[in-house]
Amino acid sequence: MMRYMCLTSLLLISSNGVLPLQAAMLSLEQDNSQQETQTNETERDAEATTPLSSSTTTIYKVVGEDGSITFTDKPQKNAEPLAFDDKTQNVVTAAKVPPPPPLKPDAPKPNYRVVIKSPAPEATIRNNLGELTISAAQTGAPKAPTYRLIFDNAPFASNSSGVFKLSGVHRGAHTYKVELTNNTGKTLASSPEQTLYLHQASALINN
Repeated sequence: MMRYMCLTSLLLISSNGVLPLQAAMLSLEQDNSQQETQTNETERDAEATTPLSSSTTTIYKVVGEDGSITFTDKPQKNAEPLAFDDKTQNVVTAAKVPPPPPLKPDAPKPNYRVVIKSPAPEATIRNNLGELTISAAQTGAPKAPTYRLIFDNAPFASNSSGVFKLSGVHRGAHTYKVELTNNTGKTLASSPEQTLYLHQASALINN
């Protein structure tokens, strides 16, 4: 404004009465151009020093009267602003868990078997002294180390041969079976239970 007034005064007091109008207008245009250039440079400097607001996101932490904490992106009364970088990623890469090893197949259980060779089921044995022999054998593999005779529902004897000799057996019916056991006495297999009949001559017949 001052420059415009000065130019007007020069027009009025010039020795020639009036300065050329074209020269005055040219001077005004040059001044205006310099001012616009300075303004543009100032705006560019300001933009260069101003951080980009789009690079951050403001989150507000709000503490309620009951102590509960709420996070929101909307400003509220008594809210505490928290700034987070947009590039922040709360992502954790899960560790690769190796697959479990394949289960080993269970080893086949040994199939122990034992049969009674003699006497035959429901056999009748005649012996006045009450003597008899029970014989058993294993069939197939594997072989158990011990045979055990169960006579009249009670363990009678154990051995590694499977042959049992009994004496003093009373006349009548008797049940028996043979079991296979390991070294600790655990039963591994058993034969079917059988019955035998022991007959003895009466002493009255000889009299």
